[in-house]
Amino acid sequence: MKLNLLPALAAAMVLTAANAASADSDRDRHGVDPRVIMKVQPVHSTLLPRDRVVEVIRGRHIRFVGDPYLYNGRYVMRCYDKLGRLAYCQVDPYSGAFLGINLRL
Repeated sequence: MKLNLLPALAAAMVLTAANAASADSDRDRHGVDPRVIMKVQPVHSTLLPRDRVVEVIRGRHIRFVGDPYLYNGRYVMRCYDKLGRLAYCQVDPYSGAFLGINLRL
């Protein structure tokens, strides 16, 4: 009985190896099928409105001068620190998080 199963088992192993080899030939060296085309959707992240930036700074009781503007990917606003020195407040344009105050020396 065992001798009858041996040729069938060998034939099954050869067929599975052939199927695996043909499946690998459909893919490139990174294992990605080149026939599959993925559409990448652009990320539309909207910037915070300028009036919201003013509300964030006003909520921290900081005196500010002028309008906010984008600089290096952040909203920057001229303001005064507690001692009355000119400084710049920074706000994240996507989340509205207050990033800090930079003094101008």
